[in-house]
Amino acid sequence: MIFIVPMAMGQSGTQLLHEMAESTDKIKSFTATITKSERINGEMETQISTVKLNRDPFNLYLRQEFPKAGVEILCRSDRKKVLVNPNSFPWINLNLDPYGSLMRRNQHHTVYDSGFDLMTSILLKELSAMGSNSAEHVEYFGTKMNEGREVHHIEFINDSYKIIDFTVKKDQDVGDIAAQLNINEYYILELNDAIDFYDDVRPGQVIKVPSHYASRMTLFVDVEFMLPLVIWAYDDKGLFEKYAYSNFVLNPTFQPEEFEANYKDYGF
Repeated sequence: MIFIVPMAMGQSGTQLLHEMAESTDKIKSFTATITKSERINGEMETQISTVKLNRDPFNLYLRQEFPKAGVEILCRSDRKKVLVNPNSFPWINLNLDPYGSLMRRNQHHTVYDSGFDLMTSILLKELSAMGSNSAEHVEYFGTKMNEGREVHHIEFINDSYKIIDFTVKKDQDVGDIAAQLNINEYYILELNDAIDFYDDVRPGQVIKVPSHYASRMTLFVDVEFMLPLVIWAYDDKGLFEKYAYSNFVLNPTFQPEEFEANYKDYGF
């Protein structure tokens, strides 16, 4: 439940977004329960997971609580494959390519996009591209109480959002295109029936892409942490994805064994 608190004076949404970016850059680690809802084939699909993340080097442990309780993922930057405990048939651990079809199926992002870096980077690039007009696209609604936490409510509006044509260049895959245009790569697949996977494009091919990542983004930036613990992104069809972090602990100290499969609390 959200309760409105009077707007803070002397603060702007753009200033707060830059403060948010500075806080993101200082993160060393965190633990959280992440509720992720993403639009897949026209339907919002929700996953709830508990996560441990060390930012540099990137190490991640994830345990899904819903809808497939007990699924575990262990991802380490020094290993090419991601270890997955499916907690179901075939009842063995799997070593999977993080960019392969099994890991990316029905997912907007790769496992390496976990955390705040990607969304913060997207917003900063949008603000930079808008230059001196950026403040016209950011609305600050003051502070609110959200799930017992005081947050800054910020709306980022991009009224120039539209679906456009893009001609694939030599040696580009869908990920390269998304990085170039600062957009979501999953949505490129959704917009183009002829593209089956992220490497399924050819030079000279004309495809549909969004002009920007989102037409609107709602952010609840936690006042204490100055991090976006709630993010909603909208596109031409409506709500595209939303992420909410709860039980958030900033910069815990992890023991090395917490990113090993044989750690006592894990089921690998």
